[in-house]
Amino acid sequence: MKSRSIRFVVTVSLVMLGAVSLPLLSVSNAFAQVSDNASAAPMTNADVVKLAKLGFDSDVIKSKIDQSPAVDFKLGINDLGNLKHAGVPQDVISDMLKRASGGGASAAGPGRSGSMSVEGMAALKMGDVTMVTKDGNVHLLGINGTISTRNAFVTVLEFQDYPGTAATVRTHDTRPSFTVYTTNNPKGSIYIASLDVNNGDQNRSLKMGNSGFGSIKNAGAPDKDNQIPYDAVQIDNSGQWRLTPTKDLKPGEYGVLHGSLYDFGVDR
Repeated sequence: MKSRSIRFVVTVSLVMLGAVSLPLLSVSNAFAQVSDNASAAPMTNADVVKLAKLGFDSDVIKSKIDQSPAVDFKLGINDLGNLKHAGVPQDVISDMLKRASGGGASAAGPGRSGSMSVEGMAALKMGDVTMVTKDGNVHLLGINGTISTRNAFVTVLEFQDYPGTAATVRTHDTRPSFTVYTTNNPKGSIYIASLDVNNGDQNRSLKMGNSGFGSIKNAGAPDKDNQIPYDAVQIDNSGQWRLTPTKDLKPGEYGVLHGSLYDFGVDR
């Protein structure tokens, strides 16, 4: 009789344990599903910046981009500038643009084609500025400035200061032209501007905005006195444009302001 009772207790216990194990297994599966969902979140700009700041090289970051099931990259002009300033390599940014537009740097995944939109091509080549002169073509490199301000009567003037008193690239051509990439007419967003040389500070300054009594207008653009008028002609359907000053440039320091400043100098 005693052995039967023991067998009954053991049987009931096993049944109870089996009943309990089912909800426990379901909870475990739920956590696994949450983990899978989290790992499937689209890769973002922040993820790329994090990998770059952790010191991973370009090949590793590009592999991660291509292997991600989905991406949610923000690749407007300002976003590209932020990526560059955060230290993301140019080839990684190029891969982000390819992936976002349907392409890929390595093997293409399902549903990904190798074509790129005009917007993607223009963004990819945003930093591609070439000076065309009678002596040949020169690829210009972008530099970034620092902001300084100066008090002037009732207003504050803002300047972008660039290192050095003279650009490395020089030309004797007083009417050079420039090829740039943009999806829209460049007038109002890309500028050819003259720079003021500051020998004391060993730099060149670009006055920003149009100053008035107590205010500065068009703060993101060079002052109208520093802007060089130009004609803009679209070269092809890839977003390439040619900018040509409407008058000869005097000897001095200049630059094409297209996010960064692509500086050059004109000599006698």
